[in-house]
Amino acid sequence: MNKVFIQIATIYLAGITGLYKGVPAGFALQASPYLTATFTALGSLTTVFVLYFSGSQVKNWFISKYGKKKAEKSKGRFTAIMEKYGVVGLGVFATGLIGPIVTIILGLMLIENLKRLLLFLSIGILFWSAALTIIASYSLELLKTIF
Repeated sequence: MNKVFIQIATIYLAGITGLYKGVPAGFALQASPYLTATFTALGSLTTVFVLYFSGSQVKNWFISKYGKKKAEKSKGRFTAIMEKYGVVGLGVFATGLIGPIVTIILGLMLIENLKRLLLFLSIGILFWSAALTIIASYSLELLKTIF
């Protein structure tokens, strides 16, 4: 198989599980920062949209199976961000702090206007994917220079 295809598939699959897994996977595979940021974001967006558009039975099952533990742990931060910054801040900031999957799970449980959250959550995923990739890229270059 083509090396780039393997990189893309691996980064995308890691991105499905979260931003903080996709970016390291990209750098571990020595993929370009553009591929890393793009396919990490696409993977995370896939998870968010699947959860958003799935039926209520699937949402309830997912929340009960995976969301309760993470949701209870992150609910305090989520509520603090929501009270201070609203849905805009929640979509952008919480995505980077607690991850897009936990954010959409908590959003499904606590927010009425999910379309607005989905918009800003998507913006947050794109922003954090690019930001984490840039930070990782510069950090890697700095470490190579030092050592």
